[in-house]
Amino acid sequence: MNNEMKKRLYRIFDSNISDSIEESYSAMLNQMYSEQEQRLSPTQFKKAKKLILPRIALYLSIKQHIGGEDALVHVTNRFHAKIEGASKLMKFLSGYEWGYALFKKVFSIGLRADLWVSEIKRNDKDMFRFDITKCLYKDLCDFYQCPELCTMFCDGDWVVFGDMIKMKFERNHTLGYGDDVCDFTFTRRSGVQES
Repeated sequence: MNNEMKKRLYRIFDSNISDSIEESYSAMLNQMYSEQEQRLSPTQFKKAKKLILPRIALYLSIKQHIGGEDALVHVTNRFHAKIEGASKLMKFLSGYEWGYALFKKVFSIGLRADLWVSEIKRNDKDMFRFDITKCLYKDLCDFYQCPELCTMFCDGDWVVFGDMIKMKFERNHTLGYGDDVCDFTFTRRSGVQES
């Protein structure tokens, strides 16, 4: 557990609970790493180790001491604060004419990773649309019996992509909310020309 996370815990919870959460988190995270390193591809394990498993371990550790809804709110607020930087970057990039083309290119390459099963439905000068039908975030939340935590990751997309200047993000369904698909649509806002 990093120092920032420890300080936050000790500000929110009393020292006995914070100590217990910290101990549980460390043990749980080590166990998760051991389990998942054997199950996942190297690409999947790298993503899981960096972004997914620490949040699952934190959520489950906090949930042992407070109600599930409160634990989810706590972890979600922390997660959304962490991804604000990505939101600012997306807003900055989306303000430029070349931003849409770069965004599509990078995202298209990223969708080839084995982190999800995806299908690009449309990729042209006006719209970039794709569906995801299997997702590592969802799979790991289900594996650790906390499917409700996947909603945090799904909602994080709105934090990251919701304020783009020359692109509009839309999504009606997500795996994390129980749907069969995550349907991503990025549309150029009118008046934006592709470089």
